[in-house]
Amino acid sequence: MTQKRIDISGKTSPYCLTVVRKEAKALKQSGELFITCDNFPAVTTSIPRIAREEGLTLETRTTSDGCWEITLTRQYHHPT
Repeated sequence: MTQKRIDISGKTSPYCLTVVRKEAKALKQSGELFITCDNFPAVTTSIPRIAREEGLTLETRTTSDGCWEITLTRQYHHPT
């Protein structure tokens, strides 16, 4: 299982979401991408859209400092 962390807190440029998209697309089977973010539209709209487009599961939780920790996971699929 691969795990990667990125922090896009305090950054509002579209470049940040490009990085999230690139890292999400690169996730291997059973991989996880942890994203720290403080931008409400990114957390509620942009990142969930990326997750849907890439077929990833998304889990969001609020941290004690008012940011969000988002976990994107690519599930392992057994060959049939």
